[in-house]
Amino acid sequence: MPVQQHVLNWLYSVLTSEYHDVNRAYNDVAQALTQYSSLAPRTDVHTFSHGANALLLHLTGTLPVNFRGTTYRFPVSIWVPHAYPREPPMIYVVPTDTMMIRPGQHVDPQGLIYHPYLVRWAEFWHKSNLQDLLGIVTDIFAKEPPVISRQQAPPAQAPQPGPTPPPVPPLPPGMAPRPTTQDQSAAEQQRPPPPPPKGPQSVPPNPQTPSPAGPPLPPLPQGSPADPRRSSRYDSAPPLPPQINSAELPDPRFARPPAQHQASHAPVPEHARAMQSHYFNPAQSQPPAPQRQWQTPQQPQTWNQVPPPPQVQAKPPPPPDLLDEPLALNIPTASTIAAPPIPPNPEKDALLHQLAQTLCAIRVRARQQNDSSMAGLQAQQTAMLSVMPALQAEAGQLAQLSNVLASNSNILHDALRKADGVIEGSRSHPVPDVDELLVAPTVVANQLYTLVAEERALGDAIFMLGRAVERGRISPAVFAKMTRSLAREWYLKKALVRKIGQGMGLAS
Repeated sequence: MPVQQHVLNWLYSVLTSEYHDVNRAYNDVAQALTQYSSLAPRTDVHTFSHGANALLLHLTGTLPVNFRGTTYRFPVSIWVPHAYPREPPMIYVVPTDTMMIRPGQHVDPQGLIYHPYLVRWAEFWHKSNLQDLLGIVTDIFAKEPPVISRQQAPPAQAPQPGPTPPPVPPLPPGMAPRPTTQDQSAAEQQRPPPPPPKGPQSVPPNPQTPSPAGPPLPPLPQGSPADPRRSSRYDSAPPLPPQINSAELPDPRFARPPAQHQASHAPVPEHARAMQSHYFNPAQSQPPAPQRQWQTPQQPQTWNQVPPPPQVQAKPPPPPDLLDEPLALNIPTASTIAAPPIPPNPEKDALLHQLAQTLCAIRVRARQQNDSSMAGLQAQQTAMLSVMPALQAEAGQLAQLSNVLASNSNILHDALRKADGVIEGSRSHPVPDVDELLVAPTVVANQLYTLVAEERALGDAIFMLGRAVERGRISPAVFAKMTRSLAREWYLKKALVRKIGQGMGLAS
């Protein structure tokens, strides 16, 4: 499709302002617009990669490409530089809002198109043009589409409302039970609870069952072991249950002392004896049989439910009587035994010895280097001392020369100053005549100067008469008459000049 004439006129006017080769750029762009009618020219400001801006010719539009039997139009943006065709044009893929760039072998993620045709454009610029480049780009798009459709994100579906069990209200801090299998998620609550574990704790204890060794023991606090022969937890406090508050913490007074301390003869308080009776009865010949305890979820047992043992208030000691105290204080005497000596450390001694050897070797090596360089330094000192008188003599001569140069410089400045004064004074004098200046020392010499000048003038006059005849300014008759008279006079002047020259000894 041919391009309209007013578009071509505008294109040529734009190219003549900044572009180097206007005719070549106009021809190539016009052919490209003729072949690809979907492109439209305009001028825009382009920002290069190095940050500079320039007003360039900008071709925007789409390129029709046949891809798998269907014609697609891919949007492109073409920038023509000022140095075209010396420099290659820049082609970008500009996707719309519904497209996104598909990077490939010849298209980068920013949409810039690369190709060997562009890389070697500077070598074959006289053979390269914009129309061929667009044909290559069309072939590239036919094999690798530069854009793809942007995927629309599906709308998020709101979750379907379902039956949600109400939250369980929390228990008071002192009544919080231990976690069981029934405290699971809502889905697990709908299933039947699992059966209790089989074992020694699956049967509830019978506190009325008599012990073969004596009367039954009182029930132990929850979580405390009943058999001192099986577990070592009797030697320390029981472990803390998970997720309990401060009200459920066990009382450290209920901890059973270690076995090796049970036989000590130290006095034991009465409340401690009462607590020991809950764990072990010394009157029995053997430890009591273990008793089982069963804890139901409806009645949780905590440490706070154990009745505290009776506490006996100890009578405080009477305050000391300061009046009865002795005046002399018993100050312990200082120990006169000397402290034992520090034992030697062989590793420290070895390190110190190795450090001393290393430092000594470094010092000896430095001393040897200094001794070896001492002879050269002494020779340099001797040479410098021997040259010192010559340097002093030259310094004196330079001082005298400097004085002479200073006096000569002063004389020169004075002469220049006088010359400047003479030049300034001569500017006010009238200009003398040249004939008065060029005067020979004798009368004969002045006559010779005059004759030579007249003889040269006659020669020039005859020459000009010949030129005038050639151009038709004078007739041949006038030329012959004037030439004959001037030649006669010219010959007489020349003969007189030769005679005067011979008389003055100037002519050979």
